[in-house]
Amino acid sequence: MKIPARLLEEARRRCSPDAECPALLFGREETVLTWSWLRNVLNSPTAFLLDPEEMYRAITDAEASGLELVAIFHTHPGPPAPSPIDIKYMRLWPVAWVISNVYTWETAAWRFKEGRAAPVHLEWI
Repeated sequence: MKIPARLLEEARRRCSPDAECPALLFGREETVLTWSWLRNVLNSPTAFLLDPEEMYRAITDAEASGLELVAIFHTHPGPPAPSPIDIKYMRLWPVAWVISNVYTWETAAWRFKEGRAAPVHLEWI
């Protein structure tokens, strides 16, 4: 998966350890072209929940531009590995899940495959 380095630059400026920081990543195939930062309605450092209206609006706006949802980004207060809650939702949203450690900015991507979270190769462009 190819992701512009600008995403992490923005994340460093806008995200804090106080709450997981989510964004929907849009593009074509395995290349991210743009993203939409969304509000974490839980305001929790260990979980996130997106407002369905905000999510719907972001997805329909991207689709109107000929883009598709290719990944879901969010921060963790620790290693960039899927939590049990992430894995639950990865089953429902079969796109790459990009997770960054909010303290170190170590980042990894995952996709639910064959009953488990499998690593996805990341390339920063």
